[in-house]
Amino acid sequence: MQALFLVLGALIVAPAMAFSAAAETEPAAKTLNFTVMRNGEPIGTTTMRISRDGDETVADIVTHIQVKIAYITVYRYDQSETERWVDGKLVAMRSLTDDNGTVHKVSATRSGDVLSVDVDGKVAEVDPAIIPVSLWNASLMRTTIAINPQDGTLTPVSVVDHGEEPLVLHGRPTTGHHYSIRTSFPQDVWYDQQHQLLKVELRGSDGSRIQYQPG
Repeated sequence: MQALFLVLGALIVAPAMAFSAAAETEPAAKTLNFTVMRNGEPIGTTTMRISRDGDETVADIVTHIQVKIAYITVYRYDQSETERWVDGKLVAMRSLTDDNGTVHKVSATRSGDVLSVDVDGKVAEVDPAIIPVSLWNASLMRTTIAINPQDGTLTPVSVVDHGEEPLVLHGRPTTGHHYSIRTSFPQDVWYDQQHQLLKVELRGSDGSRIQYQPG
């Protein structure tokens, strides 16, 4: 089960500025609520609040996961993350993650053309074009390396574009643009025409089916 829990943690750090065309049409603030499911059973929630004010975008992501076996909690994951973007560039990020007792604090700060990342008190400079692994941000589909907000590591990203597919969400048919993403593990994501996250799905190392279901 431990390998599965590692995947769950990586997934959540998993849902920055989406494509600029979407930012022009979306409301000033939007909240996306997802239930995290494992084999059809709820194990947690993720809430993504995206606020826009002119050229500035702030994303707040909060995740709580608790896995129980025979009424005993065997795994717990809590993370809060905030990203601030100005004119399509990441200017600040901070995250606090408790992965079943292992705690990491990660922050990023831009000064001019320099992006500094602080991981548990250790600071390093990275490519200022690098963005966080945040699934709410459809721009992730266009990058090849990103910052893992959970532990601050730089993670290679590869994407396969499957095009538009029919979906049924809450019993209603819709269309989603399907991508397969490989970071430290493979997962599939679907976005609507405004590049808003609709659905996430992957397989745990034990074969279990992990999904984000919109609330």
